[in-house]
Amino acid sequence: MIGSLAYCILGTLLLGAVAQDTAAQIGVNDSLWYPYDETLLLKPLPNNDLLLSFTFQLQSEPFDPAVSSQSFDAYEYYTTFPRAIPPLLESTATRQFHLRFTRGFWDALSWGQLPHGGKQAGASGVELWSLVQAADQEQAFQNWKKLANSLSGLFCSSLNFVDESRTTFPRRSYASGSASPLFNDTENLYLLRASLPNEPICTENLTPFIKLLPTRGHSGLTSLLDGHKLFDSLWNSISLDITTVCPEDGDSLCHYEMEAHVDMATHVPSALARNERPIPKPVDGSSLRCDTDKPFDSYQCFPLPDPSETHLKLSQLFAKPIKNGNLFANRPTKICADVDRSTWKAYLSVDDTMFSTHDNCFELSNDQNESGSGYDFVLESSDTTQVSPVDPVPIHVGRSLTGNGQDRGGIRTAFHNDNDTPVKLIYFESLPWFVRVYLSSLQITSTTSSQLQEDDIIIDKYYLQAADRQRPAHLEFTMIIPAHSDIVMTYQFDKALLQFAEYPPDANHGFEIDAAVITVLSPESGSPVYEMRTSTLLLSLSTPDFSMPYNVIILTSTIMGLIFGMLYNLMVKRIVTVEEADKIMLHSGLKYKLLKLKEKLLRTKQTKID
Repeated sequence: MIGSLAYCILGTLLLGAVAQDTAAQIGVNDSLWYPYDETLLLKPLPNNDLLLSFTFQLQSEPFDPAVSSQSFDAYEYYTTFPRAIPPLLESTATRQFHLRFTRGFWDALSWGQLPHGGKQAGASGVELWSLVQAADQEQAFQNWKKLANSLSGLFCSSLNFVDESRTTFPRRSYASGSASPLFNDTENLYLLRASLPNEPICTENLTPFIKLLPTRGHSGLTSLLDGHKLFDSLWNSISLDITTVCPEDGDSLCHYEMEAHVDMATHVPSALARNERPIPKPVDGSSLRCDTDKPFDSYQCFPLPDPSETHLKLSQLFAKPIKNGNLFANRPTKICADVDRSTWKAYLSVDDTMFSTHDNCFELSNDQNESGSGYDFVLESSDTTQVSPVDPVPIHVGRSLTGNGQDRGGIRTAFHNDNDTPVKLIYFESLPWFVRVYLSSLQITSTTSSQLQEDDIIIDKYYLQAADRQRPAHLEFTMIIPAHSDIVMTYQFDKALLQFAEYPPDANHGFEIDAAVITVLSPESGSPVYEMRTSTLLLSLSTPDFSMPYNVIILTSTIMGLIFGMLYNLMVKRIVTVEEADKIMLHSGLKYKLLKLKEKLLRTKQTKID
């Protein structure tokens, strides 16, 4: 028995040595890092504003498109790629989809171009477009509807309200930079797009987004994402892009790529003030910054502008530091600052030690720091008015409603090009079915040149008329805006009447009209170089008096009560003369009953005496 125990101990030691040697070989020869990359870019903007851009990139494991995941011998293997996405793509035959949650106002005059060339920012509310493989357009719409319903449940949004009356099939807009594979040569790819401009964006949309990422908000850059800080900003955008990539060399294995972005532009003094005073209340007199060159006392104060010097920590903006780097990515977490190096300095704080680099980019180690306090990023500036030059937008576009009646109206779109070269763009607009556009009323005018005609501006025109409760109106124009010119495009429309049940609960608020999408094209290649959206419009329709049903119910109930009372009296009660009524009351009234009771009591008492 002792010998058996000795052999067992010896075998255990040998197995442990072999296991350690095998683990060492795996650690040296095989990389255990997964395809996941996260980056944060900070860029100071004018007026003490700050742009923060979070970027997350993932890649799935290779798969064979010829083998269905529901087949007997198929298996699925997931690492960092979210498990909820591939079954959704396969069940709806979706090759790529793009989802945008955007809220706020982007000040293009002060901040310049949108981050990522505007390709990761959507219209106000929620916007979705996708490439769906199908045999015909009807099947494509069914797959699209299933995709929208699934994403609605996944991201806690109202995408389930996307139907045929909100869906369009863009022709030239929303062009993808990469070609999507076609798994069945007998079918085609269909591009579908829909938007909900009145969708409120809140934490319920951010939380599912964070859960799709492998760190899930516990480490890396996702530990900074907080709904209160994100949605208190001046402008914020959450984007998700899923694409299917297949090699062109004939290899049958494909993979999915996921690119997620969270961008926000915040006013730094306001954000710091909210951290100091979560509950809004007046600032103490000693904390006011008053202009001493002007009279000031306890009742009046001429405030000074925001200070030009700053010492900003990332932990002050988000009320928490970065919880270490991601522990399994093939590249470490990266933080960069796009600043004017003459007046700005960027540091990485690790265990109260400050580090700097020549390019203001820092890589967070995958290992935890010694104290476990996390990482912090510091920006210092002696003059916050000096920031890196912003890229001007290629064109300025503004859209507004015209007219003041309840039956007719119009839309006015103004284009301003202050560049030295003309700008070629695609103007996309989707209008609800109750906006009946008269394309014959389209007019093009110029405030800088009276010789320009409509054919000089619009070189290609596509218009699909709306069908009541079936499809929206679809306008898509290819336009050329001359250099140093102002172009105004106007057209008229009629307002249709809605049925009683089609009005929303807040009918007097108005109806949101989708933003117009402008895609600026390269003059050489014709490929998209910049995308932007106009502001949404608020259209007022003829609204019935919703208090009338209540008044009708009250009046009808009153009349029915009166009629019922009269009929009940006629059917139950007997009509007699006044004399007969007096006789009846004399022998059946309360007084008669009391007299009878008194006589009965007296009779009983007399009987006892006898």
